[in-house]
Amino acid sequence: MGDNFDFAGAGEEIEGAPPAESGTEVWERRRSEVATVNRYLYQQTQQFMNMMLEAPDLEALLEIFLSSMPRHFSFRVVELWLLDSEDMLGGLITGAERWGKSLQLLHDIYPIQELYDLEPDIEIFDATDSRMFEVLKSEQGVEYALLMPLMDAGRLIGSLHLGWQDESFELGEPEDALLAHLATVMSRCFINMVEQQQITRLTVVDPLTQIGNLRGFERDIAREIARAQRAESPFTVLMLEIDDHDDLAEHYGSRRAQFVVKKVAERLSSNLRATDMLARLDRPRFAVLIPGSGEMLAGEIAERMRADVEDFAIDDGRGAVLQVCVSIGLVTWEPQQYPAIDMSALARQMESVGIKALEKAMSQGGNCVAILRLSTMIL
Repeated sequence: MGDNFDFAGAGEEIEGAPPAESGTEVWERRRSEVATVNRYLYQQTQQFMNMMLEAPDLEALLEIFLSSMPRHFSFRVVELWLLDSEDMLGGLITGAERWGKSLQLLHDIYPIQELYDLEPDIEIFDATDSRMFEVLKSEQGVEYALLMPLMDAGRLIGSLHLGWQDESFELGEPEDALLAHLATVMSRCFINMVEQQQITRLTVVDPLTQIGNLRGFERDIAREIARAQRAESPFTVLMLEIDDHDDLAEHYGSRRAQFVVKKVAERLSSNLRATDMLARLDRPRFAVLIPGSGEMLAGEIAERMRADVEDFAIDDGRGAVLQVCVSIGLVTWEPQQYPAIDMSALARQMESVGIKALEKAMSQGGNCVAILRLSTMIL
């Protein structure tokens, strides 16, 4: 009985329906369809996508979103909202505060959802729209805003906002589709970088102190030197070492010495600005990267750190109080005064000069700050 199904009429055409197209006919029809898109926008979009795909890490990608994108597309301002309900991004993004209000990490998805319809899509609105009171509100003179939703598997994970003043930026249907595609690529690049950063973090973080290790330091100094060169802003490296650490380990044991290292790292971190970076290079040795600081300001920061550690009483939890001191070496690079081309060589040179300055401070009895300058710049 199972072989007696009646399929009569299964192949009949529905009355009034258009004739079915063959695969070849569908291909030919689609190939002949032409969409005209703004050439400048198309070229800029292609270049921008290449920039994103070449970004080496999450910080570099955010730099492209927040610094390169407005210049690349001639927008006046950019703003990025990202969902960070579990404070995961805050831990992955080094120095997020440097972007100020341009980067906002939100614990709740609701403010982002309120900007879009049920199906988030590219959208442009002007100053008469109530959403202008929510996005780009810290900027003056912005009359128009472009909203680009960032999605992951159908869920909103962020929103990019671009602002400008006049009516020069107009979108047709092809341009809408192009920017929607750009938003998709941006979302995927961001998700991939977050996943990569989570893996990388395991290799660049010191397990004892939970700050950067030597590998993280080398990555961060290269990035900050490149940023200082673009901004033509001074950049300082501090090398610090806990005085008499070997004696401490000998008298109190390695576990107690590690405890001191951990507490000193916490104390040093508490004195840093949001844009500064601390790393542990060796057992008792640390490095601090201080962007945007010349020799005088960095010297004041170093002296404040030295005095703060000296005054810091470390309770080991067993009734004993330990006090230690640190020696600090300082070296500053002024891009306008000492232009450099080989950034890798410059990073090595700053590290070397910083260590020599540290050795000078230690040779003077420790618990002091010594400054050395880049005498011969590698061009």
